[in-house]
Amino acid sequence: METLPTPSTSPGSQPQSGTPKILLEGITFDDVLLLPARSEVLPADADTTARLTNEIGLNIPLVSAPMDTVTESRLAIALAQEGGIGIIHKNLPPEVQAREVAKVKRSAHGIISDPVTLHPDDTVGAAIKLMRKFNVSGFPVTEGTARQKPLHDHAEPPRSGGKVLGILTRRDLKFVESEKTLVRDVMTAAGLITAAPGTTLAEAELILNKNKVEKLLLVDAR
Repeated sequence: METLPTPSTSPGSQPQSGTPKILLEGITFDDVLLLPARSEVLPADADTTARLTNEIGLNIPLVSAPMDTVTESRLAIALAQEGGIGIIHKNLPPEVQAREVAKVKRSAHGIISDPVTLHPDDTVGAAIKLMRKFNVSGFPVTEGTARQKPLHDHAEPPRSGGKVLGILTRRDLKFVESEKTLVRDVMTAAGLITAAPGTTLAEAELILNKNKVEKLLLVDAR
């Protein structure tokens, strides 16, 4: 409620005491009570989709503000996983902005079709740097046509390809004392859980839960 004092004197009127004048009457959240009741709409039937633009649709109508105190890759990833969208602020150098966007794009999808890979002769130190750069927690370890040399001989990390030898995750690095340790010495190779290309997210989730693993490699041949 907003009020203004009434003037104590005005032309052609008698002096009045200062009394509040009501300009607009409203309510606050504390003035409203919602009582639970049966609904004819089931939760599964509720449609929360919305459109951000003609080309961009959202599963939930939530958008985070492009402020440097609000949205960077971490919040944008969390929103994307729930069906919303985060707009990364521009108070960053262009290359840092691009890196933040790349982190979101790589993390927002359940399946990474073109993952960065490691060579068995890469060092743990190189793997840790790549984890920080790409905001991921694991890599396939491959060798073959896609990789012939360890990472220090390459300006850019390699992408998917070659024969899969194993997988390296943060769990494998937990007790590694030296960053000079080779990937081949700490990667998980035995009992590797894989699936064929074309596996859906639902199918992958069942495999992950059944085998109690966090990552699933999609390979067309071993």
